[in-house]
Amino acid sequence: MIGVVLWSDETLNKAVIWCDDQGDLAFYTNKDAEAGFQELNAGDWVEFDVTVSGNFRIAENLVVLMEKGSPDLAGRLSAAAGCAAGTSSEDASGGTVIPFPVREASKRNAAAALQAGRR
Repeated sequence: MIGVVLWSDETLNKAVIWCDDQGDLAFYTNKDAEAGFQELNAGDWVEFDVTVSGNFRIAENLVVLMEKGSPDLAGRLSAAAGCAAGTSSEDASGGTVIPFPVREASKRNAAAALQAGRR
């Protein structure tokens, strides 16, 4: 499958990918910590194999096809969904969708250390 990286975090060795079939998002986790995290940036075009684990699509064997091929895709998807930063919107079921606030890098690093300690 081909997709576009919407978000990645080198500290957590994780990424979220929008898939070309426009189905559910795929989640990538680098399981080989010794090899290092493949640098992924929002907008990178990637090719990968998809497996399903529970209710999640897992991206495996990830290869970058083009760096920053669609750097504004995450913003465009948010805008199309009516999710401006710091605002809420109504979803199709009439419920309110509240986007998560952007966290500072120092908070992410602290969270990563806490999660690593739980393993």
